[in-house]
Amino acid sequence: MRIVAVALLTAAAFSAVAQDASLDELLARAKKRDAEAEYALGMRAYEGRGVPRDPSQAFRLVERAAKRGQLEAQNALGFFLQHGVGTAADPARAKEWFEIAAARDHARAQVNLGWLHEQGLGTERAPALALEWYRKAAAQGLAEGDFNAASLLEAGAPPDPAGAAAGFARAAQKNFAPAHYRLGRLLEEKKIPGAEYGDALERYRLAARASLPEAQFAAARLLLAGGGAANAREALEWLQQAARQEYAPAQAFLKEAANQHRIALQLAAEPAGAAQALDWLRAAAAQDYRDAQLDLAIALEEGRGTARNPGDAATWYAKAAAAGDAEATYRLALLYDDGSGVPRDTVKARNLLGQAVDLGHDGARERLTRLLGPGLPQLNGGDFFKEPRKW
Repeated sequence: MRIVAVALLTAAAFSAVAQDASLDELLARAKKRDAEAEYALGMRAYEGRGVPRDPSQAFRLVERAAKRGQLEAQNALGFFLQHGVGTAADPARAKEWFEIAAARDHARAQVNLGWLHEQGLGTERAPALALEWYRKAAAQGLAEGDFNAASLLEAGAPPDPAGAAAGFARAAQKNFAPAHYRLGRLLEEKKIPGAEYGDALERYRLAARASLPEAQFAAARLLLAGGGAANAREALEWLQQAARQEYAPAQAFLKEAANQHRIALQLAAEPAGAAQALDWLRAAAAQDYRDAQLDLAIALEEGRGTARNPGDAATWYAKAAAAGDAEATYRLALLYDDGSGVPRDTVKARNLLGQAVDLGHDGARERLTRLLGPGLPQLNGGDFFKEPRKW
């Protein structure tokens, strides 16, 4: 993941006078060619703050202020030209205005200019020059400067993970969440030492708490890999937060039946998680995921996380059995043999046991021998009752 550096536009960089001024006051000052008032009005028109949103008017006002030498307006004008806000996109002209502001030590303009050089927008691609501008911004304390410089080092030829990690760490110290995420990724890939940069999961968590969906998804992935109900609950929180931000990988993960089943198994590792696990089993079972159908049936039959319901259990056993699951076929046979949740039907029970035998279920072979009586050779004795299945 890269931060799109040209998006560095500070709409709040007004003096206290401009920030607190009324609309009428700003209009009066703008008529007198006050550059700061023109910039403030332009940004209000861009954001739709106190006035109707009007990108064309925003561009005109910001351009006037920039030409009068207003520093923030010069960076903003570069942004508008880069993105085609209120005018046709013109990266070459954007570069000119970023250069003017960057030469005046505007740190965000330096990062924006670096991005144009890195991407070859409005100019020839020049990663080395981009790195210079990023480092100038970083020297002024701008986290994005450290971050983008580190990203260049990580992707360089050859890559420099040690240099990248140092830059990401500096940005992370300034509470720049994407830097924590990138450090986490380097740590997970074992490209940098944990003794110096910490734990991948904790880095992901730091970025996740700042609502970065990539980090939320990465943290969830590691938590689920760690196993256990507590990890599953935390993973689920991160996945759901990322999904609410419309992060496609998280949305797809939560919809996939195999993942729903996996989440259910981990939640059910503690008795307190059985009810929550049941919801995920139902979701996976509804997608015809055979293992979830079996585990849902067992939970319903045995009352895990819900009241016992052998009738519903029989329905789910039947679905899993139809998909060729030997254990589900065996357990359904026992329900028919006992008349539990279904009408007692020993003929059907025997037929199902025969199917389970064909599917290789040893317990079914023993039970069938018992049901058919002494006319058949007895197999090794043993417990003919159901063995509890662990989720």
